[in-house]
Amino acid sequence: MNKLTQGIALAAVVGFSGFAQAAYIDAVANGNAPGAVAEQSVPGDNDYAARTSGTWTTDAPLYNAGDTVLFGHNLVSTSSDPFKLTFTYLGKEASDNNQFFWNGSLVFDTNSSPDDQYSTVFYGGLNDLLTFSFINGNNVEVFNDGANGSQLNVAGQTNTSVNFNLFYVEDDYFLISFDDGWSGDDNHDDMVIAVRASKVPEPGTLALLGLGLAGIAVRMKGRKKA
Repeated sequence: MNKLTQGIALAAVVGFSGFAQAAYIDAVANGNAPGAVAEQSVPGDNDYAARTSGTWTTDAPLYNAGDTVLFGHNLVSTSSDPFKLTFTYLGKEASDNNQFFWNGSLVFDTNSSPDDQYSTVFYGGLNDLLTFSFINGNNVEVFNDGANGSQLNVAGQTNTSVNFNLFYVEDDYFLISFDDGWSGDDNHDDMVIAVRASKVPEPGTLALLGLGLAGIAVRMKGRKKA
């Protein structure tokens, strides 16, 4: 292997190592009431899973009826380093204008299309709560906040709440399912958001990778002239 090839290989190895994934987010119980049995699992009338109503991604759903969901949990950072968050809008069953916010800014609402994405870098510290919230059509807001436990009781409606629950897909990959609080509506499908956490590529890593790719281009150009 000549020096140019060795340099390209080194840059590629170092560059791609910068994309290795670690643990950045996790779900933690917030001490709130765990909810009714129906709120702790995916019911048969969940339209994200059943696809009988609503507007959804064409991909197969990531959970099925009967799967366990994490009700009364919050998403927290498990890293002291900044990391990238990518939110994907998977769709909704509700006709109301439910909304998803990050850091107080609107990200998804009824005008969003399935597979729309939003990415940001989270600079919070270890064990910090991710700063997202939902607002339903009556302007009731529920936060990823241990104080209210991701659920708010609705006045005059004793059998439901404005809430979200979490579904674990794999490390650093969760679904956030919103219930907007209408009576008897606890099937976790009024709005479904996917969130993935990943490493933020370091500038030096990207520069090395770029140099490696540039070297490949120069080498191939030289071969053509020969």
